[in-house]
This record gives sequence, C-alpha cells and structure tokens, in this order.
Amino acid sequence: MAQKKSFLRGYSMVLHSFLMYWIYGTLIGGGLSVIVAQYCGMTGLDSNLVTSVNTVGGFLSVVMTFLIGRWVMTRGVRGITAFSCVGTAAGLCILGNGDGLGIYVLWSVISQGLYNGYSFTATNALIANWFPRKKGWVMGITTAGMMAASFTSVMFISVFSPRIGFTNVCYILAAVIAALGLVSLKWIVDTPEQCGLLPDNLPLTEQERQAFGGGAARQDWTARELILSRDGMCYIIGFGLLFIATTGGITAFVPYMVERGYSQVDAVGLMSLTSLFSLIGSFVIGVLDTRLGTKTASLIYAALYVIGYCGAFALTGTDKLFLLPLWLAMASGGANANLMASALVSQYGRANYASVWSVLFTGASLIRNLCYLLIGSIASLSGTYARVYLFWGIISAFSFVLLAASNFKYRPAPRR
Repeated sequence: MAQKKSFLRGYSMVLHSFLMYWIYGTLIGGGLSVIVAQYCGMTGLDSNLVTSVNTVGGFLSVVMTFLIGRWVMTRGVRGITAFSCVGTAAGLCILGNGDGLGIYVLWSVISQGLYNGYSFTATNALIANWFPRKKGWVMGITTAGMMAASFTSVMFISVFSPRIGFTNVCYILAAVIAALGLVSLKWIVDTPEQCGLLPDNLPLTEQERQAFGGGAARQDWTARELILSRDGMCYIIGFGLLFIATTGGITAFVPYMVERGYSQVDAVGLMSLTSLFSLIGSFVIGVLDTRLGTKTASLIYAALYVIGYCGAFALTGTDKLFLLPLWLAMASGGANANLMASALVSQYGRANYASVWSVLFTGASLIRNLCYLLIGSIASLSGTYARVYLFWGIISAFSFVLLAASNFKYRPAPRR
C-alpha cells in the first residue's frame, strides 16, 4: 500500500486546477462578452450575431468533449492539459489577427472544443483522484478560478485592449496560457498512488475502496445504460439547464449593464465585484456539498438562480436594486462546475468518473451550447437583455424539479 509522504504535491494540484479554471473564466466564462465586444470593435461585426455563432462553435466542438473524456480515461490528464492549453493559445493568436466572422467561428470551435482538456473534464478527474472524500469543498476552491478571472485577466482585456490593441492582448494571454500548458507536463501527477501518496492523505476503508476505486480508470456502464436511465436524463437536462444559466448569466452581464447605462469599463468593474462574492459563494456551495450532500447543495444552487434571476428581471426598472438579486444568483456562479463533477463521483465512483463524465457531460454540453443562441435571439427579439435573465430563472426552476427527482447516491457497477 502507498505510504504517506508530504502532501504538498496534492495541494499543488488544487492550485493547478484553480489556474485552469482561471483560463476558462478568461476565455469562455465572464471574459467572453468582453472578447466579443473587442473583436466586434476591431472588425465592425454585430455583437448579437457574434455571440450567437458561439452556439455553432459549441455544437461543432461537442465531439471533442466526448473524445477528451476518452483520452483522460485511457491516458490520464497530463498530456491533454498541455495539448489543450497550447492549442487554445494558438487559437488566441489567430483570433487577434481576425478580420471577419469566419475567424471568430474558428476560434469558437477551438476554444470550446479544448476547454474540457484543461478544465472541466481533465482537472475535475484530477481532483476526484486526489480528493475523493473532500471533492466538494476542494472543487469549490478550484472552480473559483473562473470568478478570479473577472478581476484579473478580464479586466486586463477590457483596460488594455484600447491602449495596446486587442491583437497584442491576445498575444500576451496566449503566451501565459501556453506556458501553463507546458509546465503542466512536469506539474501534474494523475493519481496520488503514482507518487507514493494516498487519496486525501488517508488510507481508504474497504467501503471507500469499493466506491472510490484504486485510481485506475474503468468503464463499468455503457453509454446506453447511462443515457437511458432516469438519473442520467435528469443529470443531462437538469445540469444542462443550469449550465446555460451559469454561462449565460456571466456572458450577458456586461451587455446587460451597458444597456442599463453603464460604460463597458464600469460594467466589467461591477462584474469583478460580483466575482469577489462568487469566490466565497463557490467555496460555500462546496462546503455544503461535503457536509449536506451533493443533491442538497445542487437544489440550493438552483433555487438561488430562480430567486436571483427572476428578481433581477422584476427590479430591472429600478436604479440599482436589480443588482442585489443578480448578485445573489451569481454569488455561487462557479458551483455548477464542481457540482456536476461531484455528482458523478458520488454516483459512479472515482474510477468510473472519466468514462461516465465523457457521456453525461457531453449530453449536458449539447444543451448548454444553446446558451449563446438564446442570448442573441432573446435580446434581439425582445430588445432587452433583461428578458434573458428572466429566461435563466425559468429554466433554473425546471432544473430544480429534475434534480429533486434524481438519486445522487452511489450505485454499484452492473453485473454482466
């Protein structure tokens, strides 16, 4: 059996995962609205159109979600993390020199196709291997990287693009992301057992050994069994709808605030302030996951979205009161990422995580990819981004019902 040594290596995986979600927050989360604005300013394209075509990139890249899950299952996290970071950096350089819609669609395919290779699929599998017992609150820390991007890299894009040019900003971010990818080749260790350590730095009980597995990836469920099960469908649709509300809430924030009369810089500043609350909220949801269970934490999370987004719509006509419910909803903005992962570890175990994730998360991603089309369509048809947030509240209510009907408990592998 592996012997305990210094667990600093394990905690360094938390830092690494935090940085990977920081990249996601910069390019796919809150940073997307700023990137769209800067690219449209450089090319003269309509921002609603460019936002909508992210849906095209999302659907074209869904196959990558499945393939990356298989890569993680068979080859581990290290290689795909490096590949995805370097590929994303190359895409940024192309985007910075773009001159039309075609280049943006290419960037959308690259960025959305590869984010699972450095964040959701890969880094969640890493944390599930290292911290199977404490996955909830640890993932609450790592996914906070998405919100940290708002007051660091996203602010950098917003402030420095007018000063040094959007192209140069893309080059700088590309260099940072590529460097993180290359460092990952030496930094990442897929499982604690590979370096003589133990999961959570504690020996596994016999019951935990059956649930968590030994770290070696397995595939005990077929895709058909997962998709056609009640819990599988509740996961795909329930978390898929929350994924829309999470991504859409932060993506629509800047144009919504500009519509309310704020400048883009002030809107990004408010998004940064919101993200400070989200750092705390993501961690709190992670603690609730660990102490109360993933199902209870997920229901609390969905309820916050219903109350917050519907409340923001109801108070849109006020001066600043609409910000209070909006902040309430977005205060746990990063929690969807850790709850989606934690649910599958709880239900299928540590060893089956990658194989199950590659199927069920792919299904949820298909739904999430409607996000950008919905933002552009609802804003264009209604003439206001306020109705976008009302829609997020409504679909979050559907998500609450589906997750309430799902069983989050561990189930043993089927006998063949």
